[in-house]
Amino acid sequence: MNQPMAIDELVSVAQAEAMGELDAPMMAIVLASEQSYDLPINSLETDADKARWALILRAAREHVEGDAVAVLYPAWTTIREKDGNNKVAETSDPIDTLFVQLHTRDRVYWRGFEQIRDPRHQRIIGFKRIRALSTDYDRSEAPVVAAWLNTLFEPLPEEGEETDVDRDLADLLEEPEVSAALYPRQMRALH
Repeated sequence: MNQPMAIDELVSVAQAEAMGELDAPMMAIVLASEQSYDLPINSLETDADKARWALILRAAREHVEGDAVAVLYPAWTTIREKDGNNKVAETSDPIDTLFVQLHTRDRVYWRGFEQIRDPRHQRIIGFKRIRALSTDYDRSEAPVVAAWLNTLFEPLPEEGEETDVDRDLADLLEEPEVSAALYPRQMRALH
């Protein structure tokens, strides 16, 4: 997969999903060579939510033999800026941001955009790229904020085998089983 093409296409998809909405949808896209699948994400507020979605995305990626997973989500963000004296200061107001992350076996690509809203109706009408929030990492160097996705490319255990990661995640989950609907997108298969 050509990663620059993939991240550019995902940015377009994320922006198209959010245009005209009051809130950008939180979602994941499992990218496979034949077809891509959408997974609407309900919540990432608690550790249990994050653990549940890490399992769902990992299982979905293996099921469709996907070679990348994208996570799209809105967030309020403050950006630290250095002043003339090399002191770090945070922006005064949080920025209404849309994040696009592309996770591959080796790298994590981040793109951040300010969501521009219609002042009268507060619907999203455009995006402005925030370069300070756009970067690429080797998977081993990715920041802790993406820690819940660290196991995306580890193989699922053989049936009946239990690993330390499984036990840790099981402690966080409230329900014993995890399921999610896959929504195919015919137009978005990446080759």
